Amino acid sequence: MANKCIENKKGGGVYSLKGSILWGILLFFVLIFIDQLTKILADAYFSQEDAPAKIVFIPGWINFCITYNRGISYGMGTNAPEWLKIGVIAATGVLMTVFAVFYFILDKRRSLLRLALVFVVAGGVGNLIDRVYYQVWDVNTLYGVRDMVDLSRFGFAVCNFADFFICGGAVMLVLALLFFDKDAMYPMTAKYKALAKEAEAEEEKKTEEKRRKKQEKVTANSEKKDE
Repeated sequence: MANKCIENKKGGGVYSLKGSILWGILLFFVLIFIDQLTKILADAYFSQEDAPAKIVFIPGWINFCITYNRGISYGMGTNAPEWLKIGVIAATGVLMTVFAVFYFILDKRRSLLRLALVFVVAGGVGNLIDRVYYQVWDVNTLYGVRDMVDLSRFGFAVCNFADFFICGGAVMLVLALLFFDKDAMYPMTAKYKALAKEAEAEEEKKTEEKRRKKQEKVTANSEKKDE
């Protein structure tokens, strides 16, 4: 399917579905599914009466458990007032919407940047689902964002897959802005070097067009004065 080409009605040419928005939408739902499934499984397992407090995955490094975060990163804001928690949820929703819009309007050739946005939005929405479902703004609730991967040995808190998606997206975003994008500071591949030159040429063209229009306006005003 990714290699199938379809007709571009406007230009009469062809393009690969690999560059379309469909793969990003599909990946988004796959990531949400992974995040929610792992949360459900961890919650169900560790909620059993005879379940252990944790499962050692890599001794001294990585453990599996279940915790409920009613705040944000590292549990900050757990006891924040209701209006603040609702505000954080609303702000997160707006930010994820903005990122999603950027994904749809970005040049399809900027693949790494668009991939980064998909991961960040999927992670943000994954945790947003938990915050809304468990109503973390309610002071009486005992639940919140479900975390199950204990990485405290690395200096992190207990995390979930949505957190991993956000971190992975952030890393890809930095790499894109530094090396693998048409606007990268140091484009590393022939593809992005070519895109950078193309972007530079387009910018020069726009600048020249503005200069030409300005000159035409000045000329027109001068002719009116002469009349």
